[in-house]
Amino acid sequence: MKKFFILIVSFAVIALKVSFAQNDNTDTPPASPIQITFVTPLGTNGAHAPGISNVVSLNILVGVNGGVEQFELGGLLNINNGDVTGAQISGFGNIVNGAVNGFQMGGFANINSGAVNGFQAAGFINIVDDNAEDFQVAGFANITKDYSGFQVSGFGNYTEESDGFQGGGFMNIATKVTGAQIAGFMNVAEETDGIQAAGFMNIADRMKGVQIAGFLNICDTIDGIPIAPISIVKKGGYRKFEFWGNETFFMNTSFRIGVPVFYTIFTLGYKPGYSEFNWGYGFGAGTSFAIGTDHSVDLEAHVYHINSRSWRNWDYNQLNQLRINFNYQIAEHFSIVAGPTFNLLISENLNDANKISPAWAFDILERKNILKGWFGFNFGFRF
Repeated sequence: MKKFFILIVSFAVIALKVSFAQNDNTDTPPASPIQITFVTPLGTNGAHAPGISNVVSLNILVGVNGGVEQFELGGLLNINNGDVTGAQISGFGNIVNGAVNGFQMGGFANINSGAVNGFQAAGFINIVDDNAEDFQVAGFANITKDYSGFQVSGFGNYTEESDGFQGGGFMNIATKVTGAQIAGFMNVAEETDGIQAAGFMNIADRMKGVQIAGFLNICDTIDGIPIAPISIVKKGGYRKFEFWGNETFFMNTSFRIGVPVFYTIFTLGYKPGYSEFNWGYGFGAGTSFAIGTDHSVDLEAHVYHINSRSWRNWDYNQLNQLRINFNYQIAEHFSIVAGPTFNLLISENLNDANKISPAWAFDILERKNILKGWFGFNFGFRF
């Protein structure tokens, strides 16, 4: 994807430089108060238009000019060999072989080889082969070298360095991000300092700040918090298997992944019986605090769906559990875990509720749904 965006930028820049090669080495073009063109050279500046800068420029269809000092309006296309200052508006697109300072709007595209400072909007795409600042919005994509300010597109944004806000309906790609990078589907960055949030996935090499995703975060190192159902941190990440038992499920296994300050938990539990059995699957989140060189305290919240009377039962049996775990490190990859729990069971079936909960559980509510609560204890081993 990165190579594809670079190819687009390179093609646009080469096309611009070839089109205006005859004017690259000229002095600052002379200024004209106003020019009106139907299609260059059919205009007031005639064949000399590419070398003349205008205070006000009006192009009925396509106009080629040396630059704009205040305002340019084009029915179809504005093409300028020099800088544009002020406002530039066209029904289809603007092509500028210099810098833009002010307001630039194209119905389809804006393509600039120089820096852009101000507001740039396009119905489809903005391409800047230099730095862009302030505000950039496009219906499909924004492609810049470096960006500072507010960058938004319906599909995606690509920039080498982003300082500010980068928002894409589908994805954002950047080498370095300082600020916020937000996308509907995915963000990709080598280095991020701030917030990286996506509906599905975030990928970063070095992350400093908060990384939020609807499904997956991936980073090499992080100085901050990754928040997602699955967060993979290659260096310094938290990955633990645990086996334990409690009064609800005699046999449990879980996997913890993330970082110590915030991790997620995937659990399976089983309680054998003589004629019936209970089993459940759950998801949770927790945080771990070190209380010594080899010991820690974990605060965790879990939610389980419990199947009773069969391997697959769609009756509503939800167990909510709060835990305080004390982790005692025995060896480098082995520790004993124990601690109290508070349990709240919500069930639509009284027989299921009585069978799942222990004898000392207390009734909270018995109406449409049965609510039972109890204090428990878990003990296990962590690897």
